[in-house]
Amino acid sequence: FEVGYAAAFECFTDVLESRKEGLGGSWFTAPGETTAQAFMRRLKRSDPAYEIYSAYAAEHAERWAGAKALSMDEALAQMPEVERKYQLECEEYGSVLFGLSDEFSAAGKLDAEQLAKLHDLGKLQPQLDSGAVVAIVDGAKVAKAEEVAKLVEGFESSKDKAVDAVMATKVTVLEKKK
Repeated sequence: FEVGYAAAFECFTDVLESRKEGLGGSWFTAPGETTAQAFMRRLKRSDPAYEIYSAYAAEHAERWAGAKALSMDEALAQMPEVERKYQLECEEYGSVLFGLSDEFSAAGKLDAEQLAKLHDLGKLQPQLDSGAVVAIVDGAKVAKAEEVAKLVEGFESSKDKAVDAVMATKVTVLEKKK
């Protein structure tokens, strides 16, 4: 496998290098072209997601057009708020991932049901005590079965709300297709 992978990688880099000469030193974008324009140029218009990518590229360009450079002090002052929003986004992403992905949704639901059943039968606490089941929240181990059960129940509830919010979001490009 490694020999085949190395050969394929070498061929790929040769292709990239050959593109460089043909595009005036650029292998991805043509001179004066943005990465979004290069991506859209390569994307087939028949691709079902073409309009979504196009709308995203337009929104991206619009937002960056209004961007301004920050001083180091301004950036450091904004960092706590950026980090807070990032944490919220990560939590919501997990909720949406476990709510919408068929693979993760089924596995997550099964795990939640198993934990609920263990708790109902009074077998969750021994599992936690023995280390057979480990629950971690904010970097700390959760040792009480009651707390784990409440956390799982809370996650299931918030997951459903996050999925409902995402599904209720109107995407202009998709609305036009209806």
